[in-house]
Amino acid sequence: MHKGYKVVKPPPVRIGGQGLLTDAEGRTLTVRPTYAEDPDHSYQLAGGHALENEWYGHAAVREVDEETGLSLSRGRLLVIDFIGAKPPSEKDEGRAAGYNFVLDFGTVPADAEIRLPAPSGAGESPELDHYLFLADDELEAHCQDYMVKRILWAKRARVSGRTAELRRGELVAW
Repeated sequence: MHKGYKVVKPPPVRIGGQGLLTDAEGRTLTVRPTYAEDPDHSYQLAGGHALENEWYGHAAVREVDEETGLSLSRGRLLVIDFIGAKPPSEKDEGRAAGYNFVLDFGTVPADAEIRLPAPSGAGESPELDHYLFLADDELEAHCQDYMVKRILWAKRARVSGRTAELRRGELVAW
């Protein structure tokens, strides 16, 4: 018997699908969300939360298309990164534990136009406001530590043909 929660009402878990997209020079496409506390240090892989009953692969394809305007075929799974739950505090409502699945979307064609999404409703801010192609040595200046590690492991996995299992960017299994 499971202890600590009822099987009919398990604890919440977030599922995210993200895409590793690079340019011909090997730089990684990153996007910046407008809701981040530290905008200059908040670039991340394109992607987002899966909808209810949505497979992570479909979520990654849908989110990459929504966030970049690029309709690309997805490749294989590169990284699974577990992020633990964050309890609520006076500053924010916290978040459920989550799994982020990074899939390979290959090389962005040189002539491709990247289009960030427009605001979803009148008077709303856009979800994303900027994108950058970042070389590996530029990631630290623009991304959170766990995202830098997630991106670098995804690139290693792309080359090796393996899948990296991470916990907040730290390697657990290779």
